[in-house]
Amino acid sequence: MLRIILLLAVTAQYSGALNINDVQFSRRKVFSTTTAAVVAVAPLLAPPTVPIARAASEALESFETQIPQKDLLAGLATSPVRDIIVTGANSGVGLAGAKLLTAAGHRVILACRTQAKADAAAEICRTYAATSGGDSSFYSSRRAGGTAVGAACDLASLSSVRAFANSMNGRTVDTLVLNAGLAHGQADKEPVRTADGFEETVGVNHLGHFLLADLMSPVLVKSSSNPRIVSTASPVHDPKSGGGDVGSPASLGSLSGMINDGARFTMVDGGPYDPDKAYKDSKLCNMLFMAEAARRYKGKITFNAFSPGLIADPNGFFRNQNVLFATVFNTITKVAGVAESNEFGGSGLAYMAVDAAMDGSTGGWYDSAPVGKHQLAKHAPSVEVQNVEEQKLLW
Repeated sequence: MLRIILLLAVTAQYSGALNINDVQFSRRKVFSTTTAAVVAVAPLLAPPTVPIARAASEALESFETQIPQKDLLAGLATSPVRDIIVTGANSGVGLAGAKLLTAAGHRVILACRTQAKADAAAEICRTYAATSGGDSSFYSSRRAGGTAVGAACDLASLSSVRAFANSMNGRTVDTLVLNAGLAHGQADKEPVRTADGFEETVGVNHLGHFLLADLMSPVLVKSSSNPRIVSTASPVHDPKSGGGDVGSPASLGSLSGMINDGARFTMVDGGPYDPDKAYKDSKLCNMLFMAEAARRYKGKITFNAFSPGLIADPNGFFRNQNVLFATVFNTITKVAGVAESNEFGGSGLAYMAVDAAMDGSTGGWYDSAPVGKHQLAKHAPSVEVQNVEEQKLLW
């Protein structure tokens, strides 16, 4: 009880330091105050806090393209109807995006870890699409014909991935969204393994998706509707970002872990297990994969990556973190104005999946920047992502 009281006091103290009406209010102040609050809270929590929590990045000086939230939503129901697969669609950003796509008249397959989870999520999507537009304050447009069907695809099991891909043979697929992801808490001292023996973070976030994309590519190339593959990534892949500069930075080194240890690798670079770095590395893998795939499939399938922003939902992506820490941090980021919502993340996912403005665009990184501004902004990824030889080596 004392610990809870202290946590509330610290949260109130640092939240009060952020006066958004202050003319001196700046993004740097937001980050310094938010970080200070988390550092102050950290000793009160067990297990240790998780550096991936600061997943938002400082505002960049310029962007190639900026897409505000209203534009992310505007074309969903007027873009040509597409057949779409979304992994990890039973919660968080994946579910939010699947709901929007179904309501906008698209045909969605929700690929989830279990059939039960997938079926439950599909029912939520169908119910959402059936509501009148006026009943939805976030997205009011509706187009008839949208469908949502659940399917089992456990990315921690390559046999499950293969079974799912086999079930898609002969079907039309226009967009594949590689959205599912997980991150382990800093308290984990030993890696959790997938059914095939991979370290689970990289195994699910990258390797499972890599296999799925590889198996689905022959189906996608048959689409006459500008086929796309979209990856849900994160700015933490970049050591210079606001989340990437906390703790050990993302880096795959020479991939010595994978090369020397095969499926039993602990870290891609061969280092000791670090759950925070494993997540960052998995997002770096996503970005390197996207860049290499965009080149290999140029003119056949477009590949792009986006970030849904900082969403510190204790019941969502932060479910593997210390619950008390995740709850406090979620409150602080919302007060600080740097948090995004599952709805925003879902709108970004849906836009990348179907909007006609993305036809022909490939190899792009669309970050949720500046933080908390409810927009996607296209800009260059990290220096390591741009290393063509590393792209080829990881592939």
